[in-house]
Amino acid sequence: MSLLRRLAALLGPLAAGWVACWLIPGLLLGRPGALLDGTAPQIWKAAYVALLYLVILASTLRAWRRCGPRPGSPALGRPSLEALFLGLGAGLLGVGMHRAILAWGGWWSPPLLSWETGLLALGVALPLAFGEEILFRGFLFGVLREELGRPRAYLVANALFAAVHLLRPGEPLFKLAYGLGLFLAGAVLCRLAERSGSLWAGIGVHAAWILMGILDPPGRIHPGWLSGLGGDPAAGGLGWALLACLWAGLGVLGKPKSAPSAGRPGF
Repeated sequence: MSLLRRLAALLGPLAAGWVACWLIPGLLLGRPGALLDGTAPQIWKAAYVALLYLVILASTLRAWRRCGPRPGSPALGRPSLEALFLGLGAGLLGVGMHRAILAWGGWWSPPLLSWETGLLALGVALPLAFGEEILFRGFLFGVLREELGRPRAYLVANALFAAVHLLRPGEPLFKLAYGLGLFLAGAVLCRLAERSGSLWAGIGVHAAWILMGILDPPGRIHPGWLSGLGGDPAAGGLGWALLACLWAGLGVLGKPKSAPSAGRPGF
């Protein structure tokens, strides 16, 4: 099966589901684009995100069973709490180091947290990370690596990962800086998946980043090229440097491992 047909098996249902997620609620609200322009009530936005990630998960699992990566690509396999919590701890350690450096430079101070925000972060971080890792590091990176080879798979998979996160308001310069940070983050997660042979450690790292993004949302950091344009840590030189160091550090862990074989879906 060709690359285009394998990608179409995922992207077709995914695109249709995404349109349905925002168009149907928008029509019910009487403003078809309300969920895209940010004018919808908060409860509708939350429902949109929940439905979108269900669509992502369902579309990816369907495509994986039909034409997903062959055995040997990073996959879920059996649930690994050890890898998940190791990844979560490593992600929190990295974010903590980033914030400590910013605090030392006077660009950041710890936020005041509430139980509501903490519970929201805990309830959201893991499902979002789970869905995105299966989609980007599981299906897309696996298929692209088989069809295009590793270097181009890294380039295309992480460019797509960055691009879909840039569908938000922002100045072009901010989007370029933010996109670079997302590309580097995706490259780190791809390398982690290859080195471990599983998606579980990457799910933990990704969940840690989402968790901190909710507890300490962008905008609290004093904006700048080092700290992050728009106050977003992914859009600044310090974040890029730490991600590059993490990428290099993962490179010394040895050769990529093969995922455990568990049938074609790899789950």
